[in-house]
Amino acid sequence: MHEHDMTNELHTQIQYRLIEQLTESERRYRELVESLREIVFECDLDGCFVFLNKAWTEILGYSIQESLGQSLEDFILDADRDVWRSALLQQTEEDLELRFSHQTGSTLWLELAIRFNQDSKFTGSLNNITERKRAESLLKQANEDLESRIQSRTYELSQTNEQLSNTLKKLQQAQGWLIQQEKMSSLGQLVAGVAHEINNPISFIHGNLDHIQDYIEDLIKLVQKYHKYYPSPAEEIQVVAKKIELDFILEDLPKVLSSMQMGSDRICEIVLSLRNFSRLNEAKIKAVDIHKGLENTLTILNHRLKPSPKRPAIQVIKEYSNDLPLVECYAGLLNQVFMNILANAIEAIDEMGPDDNPLMQGKGGGQITLKTSLIDHQWVRISIADSGPGIPSAVQQQIFNPFFTTKPVGKSTGMGLAISYQIVTEQHGGKLECFSSRDQGTEFVLQIPVQQAVN
Repeated sequence: MHEHDMTNELHTQIQYRLIEQLTESERRYRELVESLREIVFECDLDGCFVFLNKAWTEILGYSIQESLGQSLEDFILDADRDVWRSALLQQTEEDLELRFSHQTGSTLWLELAIRFNQDSKFTGSLNNITERKRAESLLKQANEDLESRIQSRTYELSQTNEQLSNTLKKLQQAQGWLIQQEKMSSLGQLVAGVAHEINNPISFIHGNLDHIQDYIEDLIKLVQKYHKYYPSPAEEIQVVAKKIELDFILEDLPKVLSSMQMGSDRICEIVLSLRNFSRLNEAKIKAVDIHKGLENTLTILNHRLKPSPKRPAIQVIKEYSNDLPLVECYAGLLNQVFMNILANAIEAIDEMGPDDNPLMQGKGGGQITLKTSLIDHQWVRISIADSGPGIPSAVQQQIFNPFFTTKPVGKSTGMGLAISYQIVTEQHGGKLECFSSRDQGTEFVLQIPVQQAVN
């Protein structure tokens, strides 16, 4: 055998051995692929299956022979096909989680991993993640339920806290109201007692002044008659008359009696005001004269309107309506409102001198203006304005809040205006508003119905 022939035969044997080895390797690879629990596939240029391992049937239930030649897209649910098409178009090799249709009609979640070849063919695998997705779904639902319960519980706690806060606020208001009512009730009892004690002796004095005046006039007439008919009395009488200044007494005594009468009238007026103001605990609604309530309050506060070392007297300007009817209200409570607002007005004026406020220039110790008017024959409007320093806007928003005060500790409970607001709005179904600006004074406006609604 020639050397050349021997070489060819050797090459042929080597090729056969290589083919046998390749076939054996491919056989082992095929066995390995078939033993896998995940689906392994290969698709042609059109995306149709050219190879499927037996896991395809085990997982999705379809026959391999029937599935070969079909497109992978045909087994993907419609809702996820756009995701698959986008990955196929862009040749994205990222893992995708897609829903596949089982041969029985049920839905399975499969994780798709693909690798593209240079000729646009691709191979890939499908791993069943249905249980994992179901667990994730259950966990997500559990988290959502937990979050929902937490939100619901948080809302309940928030509502409870708000209710408790409102309850505490109401309790504080009620406590302040009770304290203030107790104070006013005690004040009313004290005022009523003082008025009663003063009323008895002053009534006696006031009632006898008329008689005394008559007696004095008669005695003066008698003295004048003696002087007329006995112009030259005994020397001893002349000495006594000169010593006691009889002529001056005869001239001044009527004036003294007149002053005593005026003082007595004033005391009777004050006693009447005290008695009217002391009706703080009356529970019945009555038709009353609003002007009398204002006048009674001014009478009680009269000593605070008088001149002081810091300022001249405060001028009170009254612009009362002539056609104001009797108003159904709790007279004592409304007097309390007038007292709180007027007392605050006086304190505001006391806090500043004439040089501090242009409104007080040329007005002595400041002004308090009272105005009343009738609105549509159904509402009464009462305005109480002062020439004080005014109230800053930030403070105005809080002045009707319980326990709010700008005064030093111990000087005020912060309940006066809060209770006044409650009396006007809740007890009488009216309105109480404050209008003020810096250096322009303050005006409180009350509006209450002429007749209270029948419950």
